[in-house]
Amino acid sequence: MSDDALALSDEARTELVTRLVRIEGQVRGVQRMLSDGRDCNDIITQLAAVRAAVTSVSVTLAERCAHESLCEQGGLSNDDVSRLLALLRASRS
Repeated sequence: MSDDALALSDEARTELVTRLVRIEGQVRGVQRMLSDGRDCNDIITQLAAVRAAVTSVSVTLAERCAHESLCEQGGLSNDDVSRLLALLRASRS
């Protein structure tokens, strides 16, 4: 890994992998629903849940990278990073 790469703690990595394994199970469930000929509304509902879960993992990854890498390597405080992340979240609304 290069010196400027964003690193994650083992704890963060484990948490994210666990969440992705759950998402993988959700996707397999959607595949079964399609194979079983389930109602389109039910399938779309489950796909929306998968999309929300993936988005949540993406946000969590970005936040953890920001806190763990920027605070340690960039000399920013946790409060500075938290304010920046809050500003970014507010700009998405």
